[in-house]
Amino acid sequence: MQASTLAALKELALQCARSAGELSLKRMKEPFTVEYKTSASDLVTAVDKEVENHVIQMILARFPDHGILGEESAHAEDYKQYDTLWVIDPIDGTTNFVHQQINFSVSIAVYHKGEGMVGAVYDPSRDELFYAVKGEGAFLNDRPLQVNRAVSLEQALLCTSVFWNKRAEQIGIDLIVKKLAGKVRGMRLLGSAALEMAYVAAGRLDGYVSMQLNAWDFGAARIIVEEAGGRVTTMTGTPLPYDQKSSVMACNPTFYEELQQFLKSEHTDVPSQN
Repeated sequence: MQASTLAALKELALQCARSAGELSLKRMKEPFTVEYKTSASDLVTAVDKEVENHVIQMILARFPDHGILGEESAHAEDYKQYDTLWVIDPIDGTTNFVHQQINFSVSIAVYHKGEGMVGAVYDPSRDELFYAVKGEGAFLNDRPLQVNRAVSLEQALLCTSVFWNKRAEQIGIDLIVKKLAGKVRGMRLLGSAALEMAYVAAGRLDGYVSMQLNAWDFGAARIIVEEAGGRVTTMTGTPLPYDQKSSVMACNPTFYEELQQFLKSEHTDVPSQN
């Protein structure tokens, strides 16, 4: 990909992230409807849908030949036919958006032929924009991010969504993570995977583990963590897909192997996807 094209993608991704964040804050102050997807804990609001449509229109106005994979709608009948794909989550952490009005984010990623090129995660409530461009590093607003603090498993501060995952309970992964909680320095639960992974890139967390995430949950943050020098794989250590559900492990590379060994020693059948 040409440098000029990459620069244009970065510019638009950051514009979309900020514009979507500003729109979500504006709508948050107004009455909005809340609906259930699969359960009372799986929410979607009219704001999610409006923000996603807003971002889609911005993208197609500039790049009408690009594909879009979004949480609330797949714009293309077959997104795999497009060389360049935008993977977007208009509001990651909708429950937080509804109840807390903090700890939610906009996630926008650009993949070209399956390779992550640009990632942006914007926290509008704190005006923090985490972003990265392939080969150019990761940033929080204008500050470079680099995951370089040496940390052991016992010193690590981790974040996870595994505790409330039903499938994790069925196969015992929740018990493994509870044991992990007793091994590390501390565990946190924020409720926005994109934001939690961005915090790994920023050094606010040392690692993040999830049993199952959708592509739009981790698409942008994955690029940010990797460009900051972190490791991002499935829980079994296999490469992360860019367009489908997967387990996710993102962490400081200095204790990646130690974390992997702990998970494997506790359970030999940790699933890599779904």
